[in-house]
Amino acid sequence: MAEKNEVAVKDITVQVLEKVKAFENAGELRIPKDYSVENAVKSAYLILLDTQNAAKKNALEVCTKASIANALLRMVVWGLSPMKKQCAFIMYGDKLECQMEYTGNIALAKRWGGMADIKANAVFSGEEFDYSVEAATGRKYIIKHNGSLKIQDEQKVIGAYAVVTMNDGSSFAEVMSMNQIKAAWNQGAMKGNSPAHKNFPDQMAIKTVISRACKLLIRGSDDSILTDNEDEYTLHTEVVDAQVENEIKTESNKQVIDFDEVKEAPKSDIKPNVGVEDPGF
Repeated sequence: MAEKNEVAVKDITVQVLEKVKAFENAGELRIPKDYSVENAVKSAYLILLDTQNAAKKNALEVCTKASIANALLRMVVWGLSPMKKQCAFIMYGDKLECQMEYTGNIALAKRWGGMADIKANAVFSGEEFDYSVEAATGRKYIIKHNGSLKIQDEQKVIGAYAVVTMNDGSSFAEVMSMNQIKAAWNQGAMKGNSPAHKNFPDQMAIKTVISRACKLLIRGSDDSILTDNEDEYTLHTEVVDAQVENEIKTESNKQVIDFDEVKEAPKSDIKPNVGVEDPGF
């Protein structure tokens, strides 16, 4: 069964590469210069070989070929690398989805949104924190943030902010209260109740405000079509959280990839576009 899965996923990756090449030749897709489609698809190939649900059935056994192909196409159109944890492949019943991580939002904001860098911090109860809003531009700026390790140990997070530096040297801040952050968490199936949200609320808050700041830049660029889910700021922040969320929804899980077990499958002779739905990007 393992060898059949390897052949199946190899066939699909060949299809996807051929479809991407067809898009490029037709001028319908522009691949960023710093992105290797072949490397990303190969990384996805290795990951999908070991993506299983709780019943130990591989994604290739459970998920439709069309959903697998479209998940890979979405990854390529976004220009993200699963090995860099910029996106994750999650099983939802018989459907495979490519979901963006917060690091993927950072990558796209730098590539398409003119962002040079982004730094973020959580704000804890008892810390001195203040920001201002420039009336002419509506941009927010951090005035002060003074904290201490003792306060942080209490884990009473009241908000988070991200400072964005643009390629032109300008900067601004995105600020979210804890109520806003929790409202964003409520967009997901876990409702902010995953182990990561409970044990590391400061880190999860930081990732949420980073995603919000980056997505606003991405959507404001000429390539805003690269993102969807307009009402979601967090999407899925970590592969770990996506696994926990998916465990509850579909009882799926992921195993550690053993690269030594990956075997080369024979080259596919499947024609491009066969059995692949329009991704609708």
